Amino acid sequence: DLLSWSETNLRTFPWRDRERSIYEVFVAEFFLTQTPAENVDRNYEAFLREYPGLGAIDDASVGELERRIEPLGFQRIRAEALDSIASDYEELPRRSADLQDLPRVGPYVANATLCIADERPLAILDRNVNRVYERVFGSQYPDGRPERVEFAESLLPEASDEVRRYNLALLDFGASLCHKRDPRCNQCFASQYCSYFRSNGGS
Repeated sequence: DLLSWSETNLRTFPWRDRERSIYEVFVAEFFLTQTPAENVDRNYEAFLREYPGLGAIDDASVGELERRIEPLGFQRIRAEALDSIASDYEELPRRSADLQDLPRVGPYVANATLCIADERPLAILDRNVNRVYERVFGSQYPDGRPERVEFAESLLPEASDEVRRYNLALLDFGASLCHKRDPRCNQCFASQYCSYFRSNGGS
C-alpha cells in the first residue's frame, strides 16, 4: 500500500536524484536533522557548489563553514563536526557502523545516506517514522531501539530496487499524512488496519 501511495505522492528534493553521490546525499541528511527539508533545499546546491567534496571542506576554516551553514542553524556544532570529518577522511566510509562513528552522525543519517545513495537494504528510523509505526502497529511495535530496527527491517520490501522508494515513501507519509498533532486519518490508506485509527473510534 505504501509503495502504491508513493507512485504519485513522493516529495521532490535534489538529494533524492539517483545520480547523487554518497557525499551529496550525506550532506543533505546531515543537515536534515533538526532542520526542515524546505530550508535545506534552499541552501543545498549553494553548499555543494562551494564544497563539492570533503577535500574542499578540509581546505576551509571552521569560520567559513559556519557562515555558509548559518541559514540552517546549529552552525558552530555542524561546522566543527564537518571540519573534523574532512580532516580524517578523504572519502566517506561506506558501512553504516563506520558512518555512525563520525561526529554528529547517528543511525538515521548513516542508514539514510547509504539507502538513498546506494540502495542499501537498511531501515531508516527517525521520530516521524517511529510515530508512523507506533500508530499503525500499536503494541506490536517494540520499545527498544535494537528491537525497533529489527522490526523495521522485517518490513522492508524483498525486492532490492523497492527498498529505497519504500523508505522515502515512509518519510513522506509521516510528513504529509501522519502528522504529529493532526493526522489526516480519513484520507489515509492505512486507516483500515491502523491501531491508532481504531483506538480513536475510527475517526
